Amino acid sequence: MFDIEKLKERKKKLKLTTAQLAEKAELPVSTVSKIMTGETKNPSYATIEKIADVLNHEEMVRRVYAYFQALQEYINKNPQKTVDQIEFGKKYFKENITSMDNDGYEGNLALAQQRIPIEYIHQLGEDKQIELLDGHLIYNEAPNVRHQILVQNLGKAIDAYISANNGKCRMFNVGINLYFEDDDNTLLIPDIVVLCDESKLGESGITGAPDWIIEVVSPSTRRADYNNKMHKYMCQGVKEYWIIDPEKERVTTYIQGEPMLAYVYAFEDVIPVGIYGGQLEIRIKDYIK
Repeated sequence: MFDIEKLKERKKKLKLTTAQLAEKAELPVSTVSKIMTGETKNPSYATIEKIADVLNHEEMVRRVYAYFQALQEYINKNPQKTVDQIEFGKKYFKENITSMDNDGYEGNLALAQQRIPIEYIHQLGEDKQIELLDGHLIYNEAPNVRHQILVQNLGKAIDAYISANNGKCRMFNVGINLYFEDDDNTLLIPDIVVLCDESKLGESGITGAPDWIIEVVSPSTRRADYNNKMHKYMCQGVKEYWIIDPEKERVTTYIQGEPMLAYVYAFEDVIPVGIYGGQLEIRIKDYIK
């Protein structure tokens, strides 16, 4: 059973007004007000549960923001260091979850188990620097100029090829959301996506494996791009995955059906695109100007 006094204390710490709490819980303001003042002695379980759910959610959002602030600060202080964000997150929450609970937060199993659901990320707004991979938060630092130029130029070239050949595929390089079926803990935002199955495209993004994904490596996402994302993409059925590494000036490609085989190219090499049978060839050097 819920402790009303503890709910009131949590509401106070979150600095939520009664009106705000009522709106978020989809309850009448008068109902919430009477519960908070003690006028209603025995509120229904369903009503209290709605209030508790709102408080749990607000606490989760505060924790996510606090985590990203800590991660961003760490990345800024260590610009040349490769960060394993999943390990950083595990350590951060292990060290901080107890102190947060002692400060009046009820906690949340999603954080304690490191399995954050997509719904919480949606509540953070349209922040394209935030991704979710198997319930783990991934923070993407703002792309530098070289990164942006490469993504823009390469995207234009791919789009031009599709148009010139009357292709049915579509290219996205503006940060489209990528979801996978039966996976409520992953929301990725690849640098470039080529999708040939229109049925997977919806208002919120793409649901299901696209045909071709390109990620341009940055220091904060290096481990995720080469390891966790690669396994996720290939296991979900992405036909072709490219990792473009500006620092090492190399491109690593993976082809569906050959999950353990990586092809490595220099920026000067001509790279055949597998989904087009090699008819489209790309030399990365041509798109960094």
